[in-house]
Amino acid sequence: MDNNPTPAGGRPVARSRPRVALASVVVGLSVAAATMAVASGANAGTTLGASAAEKGRYFGAAVAAHKLSDSTYVGILNREFNSVTPENEMKIDATEPQQGQFTFANADR
Repeated sequence: MDNNPTPAGGRPVARSRPRVALASVVVGLSVAAATMAVASGANAGTTLGASAAEKGRYFGAAVAAHKLSDSTYVGILNREFNSVTPENEMKIDATEPQQGQFTFANADR
């Protein structure tokens, strides 16, 4: 039996190869990758700050002092971040509104 039939023109006819095995490998790898992603996600912290802390990093935000009176905003800050820094309260116009007169009240907040 001829495995590579040749038509009258002399060129071999390309036969289609079974792709079932290749498809099985691709599906298997996809399932394995998805399983690993879910497993690593399950071990991740429940907040952004906790996830960063697990890797020895900080996840922070710059915060404007006037936002600290908004309880929803502060709740999100406390839940999601493990580091905060003053937004504009440490800039020269905020810390020294007049030459020689310093104030750090909002930065300290």
